[in-house]
Amino acid sequence: MPQAKTKSARKRPASSSQSRTAGAAARRSFSEPPALKRLNRSLETAETALAELSKSAGRDVSQGARGLYKDLSRFVSTARRDTRKLGKALQKDFDQAVRRLEGGQKQLKRRTTTTESKPKKAK
Repeated sequence: MPQAKTKSARKRPASSSQSRTAGAAARRSFSEPPALKRLNRSLETAETALAELSKSAGRDVSQGARGLYKDLSRFVSTARRDTRKLGKALQKDFDQAVRRLEGGQKQLKRRTTTTESKPKKAK
């Protein structure tokens, strides 16, 4: 009796279209710039330090010092809010650029596939 055929365990190499798709997906992912991440961490640290400073100083400081502390803490919190806005704006710009690039590639593909030579009229 003949033996049953078994499928080979050999893996097929990835086709070029699959590798291009993976590369395109990697390019489309946005990551926050390292400098912006460092800035956010620094602002978080500054907020923590200001909170500790206010606890340690307590009510023993002058009215002017409390006013300065209040202004400084407001400045740091506003800066943190603005850095979050900046991160979102960068993400939005990146997404728009990707859409523009993909749109251009689709138009290019359409042009190459739909262009047909029309017969010229004889004069």
